[in-house]
Amino acid sequence: MTTILHTESSRQWGGQEQRILCEAVELGKRGWRVVVACRPDSRILHRARQAGIETRKVNMDSGFNLKAFLKLIWLIYRERVDIVNTHSSKDSWLGSLAARLTTRSKLIRTRHVSIPIPKHPLNIVYRMPHRIITCGETIRQAMIKDNKLEPEKIVSIPTGVDLRRFDFTINGAEVREKLRIEPDAPLVGTLGIIRSEKGHFYFVRAARRILEEKPEVRFLIAGNEPKGDTVRRQIKELGLEKEVIMAGLRDDVPQILAALNIFVLPSLREGVPQGVAQALAMKKAVVATAVGGVPELIENDRTGILVPPRDVETLAEAILELLDDKEKAKKIGENGRRLIEEKFSLEGMAEKIESLYRDLLNQGK
Repeated sequence: MTTILHTESSRQWGGQEQRILCEAVELGKRGWRVVVACRPDSRILHRARQAGIETRKVNMDSGFNLKAFLKLIWLIYRERVDIVNTHSSKDSWLGSLAARLTTRSKLIRTRHVSIPIPKHPLNIVYRMPHRIITCGETIRQAMIKDNKLEPEKIVSIPTGVDLRRFDFTINGAEVREKLRIEPDAPLVGTLGIIRSEKGHFYFVRAARRILEEKPEVRFLIAGNEPKGDTVRRQIKELGLEKEVIMAGLRDDVPQILAALNIFVLPSLREGVPQGVAQALAMKKAVVATAVGGVPELIENDRTGILVPPRDVETLAEAILELLDDKEKAKKIGENGRRLIEEKFSLEGMAEKIESLYRDLLNQGK
């Protein structure tokens, strides 16, 4: 049986870690043996074990941790790893060097984010992989243009949505009841890890602007904030505690999305965001900032509305437009679901990854 080793040095739980776990579960169903090497204090460790995925603890707290490096070499030999797939910066340095040194495994790096890659000549971590997977074509093109990487070495495989889980017939009434949101109140929300680049501050300020015209609207923010309660403090300072609900980290994402009327992504930078794809799968009208790979999902006025980042007024106006024009909101939701079914399904993602894996393994024969 072919063995895939995913390495992930992040301790948090966000879109990147969710994709790794989705890949592992889906490829496992298709007959591949998948092992996840991660830090002992990471969220992905617990969730991977819950999902029945093999895990190995490696304290990848630095890209220069000799003990972690040696342990990865040992893992590659002991587990007879055929493909090493690295994900974050620290584990990519350790895992790439280990895979190349052993010469046993093919090496893949997945690039999840649109942040520019440093062009320092010693930054060889993107030169080492046999293949690079990006989560969107925008990221791929940037790596080719800005970092002069070989086009044939990089393949774009967007994150797929599990359409069985994200079923648009799900009812969000129970979520509204638990969060004490009126059944008929218009609900606008955003989901995902709370970091400065995700633009939650602009979402809250847009909420204040919308409430001036429509005081009946309620707003929902779901996700954890690793660096403290800065968004919660902003909500309190603006006196919006009753109108903007902080729901924390949630596992019931389909039910949360089902409860919304409009999904908002106010990010300042993105890859191809899973939250938007999941909202589209749930037939939700979407307002999103035109950053990174977002336009790969959102065609303006067809599968959502695109707005500039950091523009509170335009963001608020777009949300108000969809609240007023329910027919347009419905049409956007239907178009979005169709797009996900055709181009962004979990099955489609898994088939592309399998094809890449087989091509790499065949090259070694």
